[in-house]
Amino acid sequence: MNYILPKHNNNYDPDASSFPLKATALNSSNVSFVSHAQDKPFGSYLQQTLDFSQFKALFDAVNATTGSLQSRGEAHVTIITPPEFDRVLKPAGVTIQEIEEIAQQANIQHSRLTPVCLGRFNGSLPNPAVDADKGRFLLYSLVVEDKFDDLLAIRQDIFDLYRKKGGEGALFQPESFWPHVTIGFDRRDLFIEDGIYKGSNYCYARIHLVK
Repeated sequence: MNYILPKHNNNYDPDASSFPLKATALNSSNVSFVSHAQDKPFGSYLQQTLDFSQFKALFDAVNATTGSLQSRGEAHVTIITPPEFDRVLKPAGVTIQEIEEIAQQANIQHSRLTPVCLGRFNGSLPNPAVDADKGRFLLYSLVVEDKFDDLLAIRQDIFDLYRKKGGEGALFQPESFWPHVTIGFDRRDLFIEDGIYKGSNYCYARIHLVK
C-alpha cells in the first residue's frame, strides 16, 4: 500500500501527478560519509550522503514527463554550501576538516529527514550573470524536512565555531537552510546564488512512498 504525504502548502500544480519515492530513500544510516575537501574554489562543502539507487524510481517517473533530464549520478543533501565555506567560513579560519569533524561527531549520516514534495523550477533566471544562463531552465528536486533539527544543529555548531574564531555573525545564519535532493535538470543545477529557493515555496507535486 502506498502512503501519500500530507499537504505542506497549496502550491501544487493541479495537473501534476503524485510521484513515487522509496520509503527508505532518506535513511542514510548505512551509507558511508563522503568528504568534499578539495583545495580549489568551491571544492569544499558538507553533505549528508544518500544512496542514489533509492532515487531511481523517482528520477525515472519525473523524466518520463519530460524525457530531457540529466542526473547527477549521486544523491545528497548539502549542509554547508561551497559559497558559504569559501566566502564566509574559510576567511574566518574555519577549516573543512573542523566542519567534517563536527558533522561526524553529530552522526550526520544518521540525520532524520522526511520528504515534503517534488519541487520544480520551469522558467528563466531573474538576473542571468552570463549569456549562457539566458533562456529557460527546468529543474526538479525532492524537498525534504529536517524534522528533528539534526542538520540545523550541525549548522549551529559550525556557527558557534565560526563566532569563536572571530567571524562576523551577520554573514552566516544557521537557519538559512533549505534541505533538498537534486533529482534532475535539463541544463544545470540552480542555486540560491541564481535566485532559486528550494523550500516549500518550490513545491510542484506530491510524493507517495513505495516499498
